[in-house]
Amino acid sequence: MPADQRRAYDSLLKDMHLALLSEFGSRSIYDHLGRRVRDEELRRLLARLNENGAETVERLRALMEGMGSQPRRTSFRRRALARILAGISIGTGPRPILRVCHNAEDTVSRWYAEYAMFLTRLGDGERAAELESLRRIKILNAQALAAFASLLRSR
Repeated sequence: MPADQRRAYDSLLKDMHLALLSEFGSRSIYDHLGRRVRDEELRRLLARLNENGAETVERLRALMEGMGSQPRRTSFRRRALARILAGISIGTGPRPILRVCHNAEDTVSRWYAEYAMFLTRLGDGERAAELESLRRIKILNAQALAAFASLLRSR
């Protein structure tokens, strides 16, 4: 791999590391919150989002490994913060937490779009397409969370 491309990948991998941490956090909150909510529909949504998150983590890790990185497998801090956030839902209900999750999903979808454009400019269309696929998953997740948060408001 040429030195210029290696430097470009190294720069991108630093950003992708933040996205991976975000993925760890979202999986953790969906897991912890899913155990606390009473609404069966919401519990199923959170379980599905957690499953999507597991797949997304593996796909993102594979991309990073293919670019020469050794990505983390988990994050204790993200799990601990997710547990705290889920605990807050006892007093507030799940709606504020769902809104935070919605914003996180939306943000990460934009990151994936930026990463895909960056890789496209480098001529790495295969990895760009994989990131675009991950972006679409994040958009769908964000839409589902926004819809459910709105539904909770009307109940």
